[in-house]
Amino acid sequence: MAVTVSTIADPLGTKLVIDADSNATSEDDASGVASGTIYAVEIDNTANSSAVYTKIVNLASATPGTTHASWVLYAPASTKITYVVASGLPYASSFSFWTVTSAYGLTANSSESTTSPASDVSVKILCT
Repeated sequence: MAVTVSTIADPLGTKLVIDADSNATSEDDASGVASGTIYAVEIDNTANSSAVYTKIVNLASATPGTTHASWVLYAPASTKITYVVASGLPYASSFSFWTVTSAYGLTANSSESTTSPASDVSVKILCT
């Protein structure tokens, strides 16, 4: 079977945001633009023996533990996982993100996690 390589005239994303050590500290204004779309998120949690959660918010700045996430993405223990959203996740105010050890959000019966993973988690976000 032959391999075919094609040039893509209109790429899915124009920016790749990389945080090699995503943790409970928010990476604010990650896209550097006021609005755009997130098309893919890769979370490399291979260095940790427990699951992590990358939280993304449709705001230029965030305070983990206070700011409620717009999207929460799960990465199982000791794995690398990629989420691809063909239609995209639109953001209107840039976006901020962080990674913690609990999925709990701001509800009446739970508190927002602010615990960083034990080891580095790499997060890559393809966006416009």
